[in-house]
Amino acid sequence: MNFRTVEIWMKMGWKKYWLMVLLVFVITQPGSIAFANWDAPYGFYKDLSVWLSSAAGGLLLVLAYGLYEWRNGKLSSVNLLLVGGTVLLTAIIGYRAELALGGEMGYGSGNIVLFVIGGLIGFILSVMLLLISLPYIPTGELYYPYDRPLVIAWLAMIAATLLLEAAYLKERRREKLTEPEGQDPSGSSSEPRGP
Repeated sequence: MNFRTVEIWMKMGWKKYWLMVLLVFVITQPGSIAFANWDAPYGFYKDLSVWLSSAAGGLLLVLAYGLYEWRNGKLSSVNLLLVGGTVLLTAIIGYRAELALGGEMGYGSGNIVLFVIGGLIGFILSVMLLLISLPYIPTGELYYPYDRPLVIAWLAMIAATLLLEAAYLKERRREKLTEPEGQDPSGSSSEPRGP
């Protein structure tokens, strides 16, 4: 891999990586709200804690992928530190929201480690419930009135995701246009091509 290719990947790599971070929040919210309210509405704090727990579980997977990309030289350590901080902040805010419930109806994980472990399970469940939950969003049947801040946050994250995706695609197109014709973008043209 030549220097130019590494430079291109470092420029675009952070956009792709942060796109995954935003997508974790976007794809987990509808499913999380659906299973947080499956039996009864317990209020804003339960919905918030379930969403952030599921997001923290998904962010752990994104962080693991980031470590792989960092090891291959495609992502800077600053991005890993920022995502690590995002995971930590997400887990702390979600766990504090859970504590605000005070163990209502037997709800609560006991400690932050179990909260994050439950988040991994919650991530899988929220992704499974995503497609089932989406039709109920426009009708207003998924969210309760106290969930308005969560809806606003979700819509803002969708907008940020679309903007970052547009910037990423624009950068990819620009790099393809400036690439010399006939050169393989994954390697140097001086390398042997085979037998």
